[in-house]
Amino acid sequence: MSAAQTLDTRDRLVHTASDLIWERSFQATGVDEVCQRADARKGSFYYYFKSKTDLAVAAIESFWAMARARLFDGVFGQEGSGLVQLEAFVDGMIGFQREVADAKGGVLGCPFGNLGQEMARQDEHIRTTLDAIFAEQRAYLEQTLDRAVAQGEIPEGDNARRAENILALMQGAMLMTKVSNDLGAFERARGAVLAIARGA
Repeated sequence: MSAAQTLDTRDRLVHTASDLIWERSFQATGVDEVCQRADARKGSFYYYFKSKTDLAVAAIESFWAMARARLFDGVFGQEGSGLVQLEAFVDGMIGFQREVADAKGGVLGCPFGNLGQEMARQDEHIRTTLDAIFAEQRAYLEQTLDRAVAQGEIPEGDNARRAENILALMQGAMLMTKVSNDLGAFERARGAVLAIARGA
């Protein structure tokens, strides 16, 4: 029995939708295909979700829970240097993107950024969900920058703005890696992230 088969119906729908939306887009992902791939009846879909939007929100929240545990809490939850944590976070993002590219046959970019670019002007529920996720990500970065300041690694400054700029840089780098299908752009952004942190 596969891992997908051991999940309950709702979880299978969420995981399947998460994969399809990330690999393709929200618009290119149909309810019928999600149900077929998840081995779920269409009636089950409407039992758990009122609409495809509700499914997409559940999928992106599930993906964020995974990314938060692995890439945010897994790095920023440790003791030690703020700058070392920031470097480890960027390296972890690169490693994760490489794993996905190897598994999927190409760079997929950021699932949050992809969906935001497609749907932020089309669906308010999706927009507000993504906005909240990005706010959480900025908070992690700001806390780490605060730690780096306290440790004397970087000069005092507007860490909220630094965190916002780092997140924007990483989103842009992930878009470039997706378009070029080359992780080099993301790898080159590593130095720029540290430059922002140092106030350069």
